[in-house]
Amino acid sequence: MGKKTGFIGLLTVTALLAVLSVPCPARVTGVCVNCHTMHNSQNNLTVSDSGSPTQALLISDCIGCHTGQNTGINEEPYVNDTNPPLYRTTGTEPDSNTLAGGNFYWVSSGLDRMGHNVEGLAVPDATLTLPPGGDGSFVGQLRCAGSMGCHGNPLEPEQIPALKGGHHYKDHSIWQDGTTLAKSYRFLDTIQGFGDRNYEYHPTDQRHNKYYGLDRSAESDQASGSISSLCARCHKYFHNGTDSIAPGSTFGSGVWIRHPTDFDMSNATSSTEYQGYNGGSGTGNPYSVISPVATADVSTTLNTTIYTRAGDAVVMCLSCHRAHGSPYTSSLRWDYKAWPAGGYNGCAVCHTSKD
Repeated sequence: MGKKTGFIGLLTVTALLAVLSVPCPARVTGVCVNCHTMHNSQNNLTVSDSGSPTQALLISDCIGCHTGQNTGINEEPYVNDTNPPLYRTTGTEPDSNTLAGGNFYWVSSGLDRMGHNVEGLAVPDATLTLPPGGDGSFVGQLRCAGSMGCHGNPLEPEQIPALKGGHHYKDHSIWQDGTTLAKSYRFLDTIQGFGDRNYEYHPTDQRHNKYYGLDRSAESDQASGSISSLCARCHKYFHNGTDSIAPGSTFGSGVWIRHPTDFDMSNATSSTEYQGYNGGSGTGNPYSVISPVATADVSTTLNTTIYTRAGDAVVMCLSCHRAHGSPYTSSLRWDYKAWPAGGYNGCAVCHTSKD
C-alpha cells in the first residue's frame, strides 16, 4: 500500500506541475509558473520576491509584477521604472517609453507632487494627509488595490484577494461594461472603457484607450461608471457637491469654480473656442492623445475623431492628468507650470483661444 500510495502521490504532483507549465486557458498569457509557485522553492532557493509564501501562490505582488521598463513588446504593463523613464514633452512621443497612466518613478524618488504616494513605492505625502478635494472618508496611505486602492474590489481590505476573478477572466476584445471586476476597465471596479492592448505605448489618434464619460446636467449626476467617477471616490469635492463646481441654480451657466468633468464640450454655449479642439473646426476633429476626452459611445469602435456624435467630447480627469504619475507637478500630462517661458501648454488643445 505504501508503494502504491507513494506512486499515486507522485502522479498527482507530476500532473499538477504539468498544469503549471502550460499556458493557462483563461485570459492571461504565458505559462502559469510566470506568476505562480507551488512550494516557493526551486534549486534550494525561494521563488517569491519577498522570500516568504504569498497569497494565491504568487511569486510577486502588484509592484513586483509591474516594475520594469516598457519596450513595446512586454505584455504586462510596467508602471514603476527603477530608471528615469523617457517621458519627453507629453509622454506620447514616438521615442517615449511611458504608458497611459504614466509612471511612479518620480514620486518614488521623493517628488511628492509628481504622482500618487502608493504604499511600497513612496513614503506618505509630506504635506497632504487627505486627498485634495476629499471629504475625509478616505484616510491612510493609498495602495494599488482593495479598500485603500483604485484597482479591484473596493470592499476587500487586502490587495491580492481584491483582484480575485480579474486577471484570469479578462477579455480585452470586448467593451468593459463594469458588470464584474474582469469586465471593468483596467480592473477598476464598475468603471467602463475599452483599453488599448499596448496600454498606449506610443499612442496615436488611431490607437489609444477609449474612456467612458457622459455629459452631466447637474453637479450631483456624475455618470456612474465614468473614468472621472473613479477619481471622485477620493477627490469628491472636485467633482460633486453644492457650489463645488459652478454656482447658481442652472448647472454650468455661471462662472466655473472647479474645472468641469463629465461635461461635453459641444454643450459649452458661452464660447466656441472648444470647437477648435486639436486644430479642428467643430466637425470631425482629430482625437488628441495629448489631451484625450471621454465618450458616451460604448462600442469597441475607436473614437478617432470627436464632434461626430453627441457626447463624444467629454472632458474628464485624464484629459489633464496621469493616474500614476508624471515628471510634472500634480501629475499633469505636460509641464504647464513652466509655460510660457518653457514647458508646454497642453491646455490649449481644448482652450484654443488662450494659448
